[in-house]
Amino acid sequence: MTSILTNSGATSALRTLRVLGAQLTTSQNEASSGLRVAKAADSAAYWSISTTMRSDVKAISAVGDAIQIAAAKTDTAYSATSSIIDVLTEFKAKLVAANEPGVDRSKVQDELRQLSAQAEAIAKSASFNGQNWLITDAPTHLMVTPDIKASVASAFVRSADGSVSVDQSDVNLKNTSMLNLGGGGILQKEIGGLGDIGGFRNTNANSVAHEGHETHIFTGPVTFGASDSLNFDLTVDSGIHSAGTTYSLTIDKSVVDAALGTTDGVVRRADDLRTILNKLFSGNAIGASANESLFSGGPSPTSNTVEIGSLETSGHPGSSIAFSNFSSAIAGHPASYAMGLESAVVDNVSNHDNMYPTANIDYTKPFTVSDTAEIFFDAQVGSSGVQSFTINRAAVDSALGTTDGYVGSAADLATVIQAVTTAIGLSVTAAGSKITFAADQAIYPDAGNRAARVMVGNVHTTPKWTLDFDLSEVDVTSNDFTVGEYLTGVEYMLQRSITSGSILGSLSKRLDMQASSASSLEDSLTSGIGRLIDADMETTSAKLAALQTQKALATQSLSIANRAPQSLLQLFEA
Repeated sequence: MTSILTNSGATSALRTLRVLGAQLTTSQNEASSGLRVAKAADSAAYWSISTTMRSDVKAISAVGDAIQIAAAKTDTAYSATSSIIDVLTEFKAKLVAANEPGVDRSKVQDELRQLSAQAEAIAKSASFNGQNWLITDAPTHLMVTPDIKASVASAFVRSADGSVSVDQSDVNLKNTSMLNLGGGGILQKEIGGLGDIGGFRNTNANSVAHEGHETHIFTGPVTFGASDSLNFDLTVDSGIHSAGTTYSLTIDKSVVDAALGTTDGVVRRADDLRTILNKLFSGNAIGASANESLFSGGPSPTSNTVEIGSLETSGHPGSSIAFSNFSSAIAGHPASYAMGLESAVVDNVSNHDNMYPTANIDYTKPFTVSDTAEIFFDAQVGSSGVQSFTINRAAVDSALGTTDGYVGSAADLATVIQAVTTAIGLSVTAAGSKITFAADQAIYPDAGNRAARVMVGNVHTTPKWTLDFDLSEVDVTSNDFTVGEYLTGVEYMLQRSITSGSILGSLSKRLDMQASSASSLEDSLTSGIGRLIDADMETTSAKLAALQTQKALATQSLSIANRAPQSLLQLFEA
């Protein structure tokens, strides 16, 4: 029915318009903002999650920027290190050239000086954003300095418990530093080094000795008549610890004929004289032999030498042979004639009396035994077993009465070695730059074959080897180090530089991967946020068009609903 008091149709149409208006406003907001969750009222849960994620995206973006800065620092350090590697390679080539005979080392040194300056300049210029990973300012040597860490941001992390943090990648600048204020950079010397230990490092001393002997040149032939004779004294095994035993001997025709099995008294060759002397030695129980062959080649009919040696059976510690007090009465020869026995050959090999085994090394240069350094070596005297010995800072200072571990001369080194080996009877003496190892004769007085041999060797150290010069200290015109030692040291610098380059290259690769990962993560989070709060524009557009149509229809419905009362009023007006 139609009523002038209540218009149910209009009320219904108006209610529909209100609902459509609200929906239309929502759809228009989604269409204009692109968001279906623009504020907490739209969806508290989705708004909270998306807001947190947007914050993380900004943090990841900032970390990505920090990673790019870190990558630039790393690339700068790597590029400079690579250039220094090139300089060291050229430096090594120049050292090889300096080792060639006839090369003007002063000219090579000029080139080395320029290369060293170039390496230093490269290191100092490797700065990015005020940071230089190739130059450090630690006041102490890097070998005794705690790790010097440079940290770079590498990732933003949100843990499962909701906590957040920024991961850092650490670079230990002790591994990349080329030059440090207190020393220890790759281009600088290390501490605790012992060098060649004053010449002791490569010691392999083995002493030798043999029986006392001497060589004579036979000056015959000679004929002994019935009244001819040769008288002389022979002293066996006389030495610094004993006078030996002296025998008075005679050679006459009867001795010659008895020894040679002849009747004419003629001594024709050197081997005849050897036979005669051996007859005298055996007949008088003399510990000597004329058949020695150490350097003469031994008895031979064609040899004119007579080599006589001690058998070392006299009971005396010495090992020697000595003829003296010749008295000759041989027709046709002077009173001093003794068939060559009167004059022994004097040279380095023909006359060796009372040999005591010795071994020598040449002292090279001073060195210091630091608190962290130790020298180890083996030694043996006589038949005692090989024993191992250690020289450390305390041993040096105790032996020399010092406190700095400094060994400054051959005498110092001999004193130190003597002090640590006293128990085995090793004698260590120095004369000029030469150090001599021998058995202590107060303990081992025997000479010759019975003498105590000495062995000193197997020298090694802790540390095994150290770099003992800066690159800037290389000087092929001086005698501080050999060219070979310089080559070894520069090769060591080169290998350390290559290791440093490897470390920096690995970090650079990691940062590149981390930057890519951060970018991908940022994209993923942004996409995830969109899935939560972005409006579906196709759906929103279709919905907006539908709502606009529904609104138009609802407006028409309202208009129609309002016409009924108007028609009723017209009835009353009629």
